[in-house]
Amino acid sequence: MQQVTTNGVTLAVREWPGPEPAIVAVHGLTSNHTVWTALADALAGRHRLLAYDLRGRGDSAKPAKGYSLAEHAADLSGLLDHFGLARAIVAGHSLGAHIGVRFATLYPERVARLVLVDGGLDVRAEIMDSLAPAIGRLGVEFPSLEAFLGMLRGLPMFAGRWNDYLAQHYTYDVEPGPGGGVRSKVARHAIEEEVANLQRTRLWVWHHRIQAPTLLLRAPDGLLTATDCLMTQEEAEAMAHAIPRCTLVVVPGTNHYTIVLGDNPVVTRALTAFLAA
Repeated sequence: MQQVTTNGVTLAVREWPGPEPAIVAVHGLTSNHTVWTALADALAGRHRLLAYDLRGRGDSAKPAKGYSLAEHAADLSGLLDHFGLARAIVAGHSLGAHIGVRFATLYPERVARLVLVDGGLDVRAEIMDSLAPAIGRLGVEFPSLEAFLGMLRGLPMFAGRWNDYLAQHYTYDVEPGPGGGVRSKVARHAIEEEVANLQRTRLWVWHHRIQAPTLLLRAPDGLLTATDCLMTQEEAEAMAHAIPRCTLVVVPGTNHYTIVLGDNPVVTRALTAFLAA
């Protein structure tokens, strides 16, 4: 891990070596850079890959303010500057896809290709209820890492889906708590400001302005129920139609989390074909 200062904030960054063009990967709302470990394994060194913890998450700095798509886009621009990348393939999952959409419209000359994974659209209000477990863990201290991981394994979205990628991701998510247990590294104040800003944002107004070739990956399975997927098929098709050069791929058998935190051959094939086109 490297500590990189950009846009007035220090970000924790991991780099997997490989040839250019580089992929810079952006994680979701309460996530961290390890969500991209499966992608790094799938690429097997065929592309240089940079993944980082967003401000307010993981081992990055957690300033009191500044959690908006525009600030994240400025962070990303500075990150590209630091690594000497005039352009990059930008990949984003969930909130990271939102950031990718905004970055592609604010800095179009810096995006060679855009990969949006189950995100980048205006989320229906009821979906916030399905994300409640992810947000609800913030600030809560668990007796041990084992207790924390056991709680997660019991959630509906992970039933029958738990794997080593998920375990690694959520192990990195925690730090020692004041009571001797563990708690999430994610700053609750960051998420509260983020969500408030997202509720005032309309991503659809930017879709038609994206100039880069775009791959949109959709996870069809629900989170807390069978049908509460983050992106419906109709929404995905409308978004793919609005983005000028967009290819939509549905990844069967995945939900919003396992589409990235899992070994998914459909994702690998779609991404390989898209990057080679």
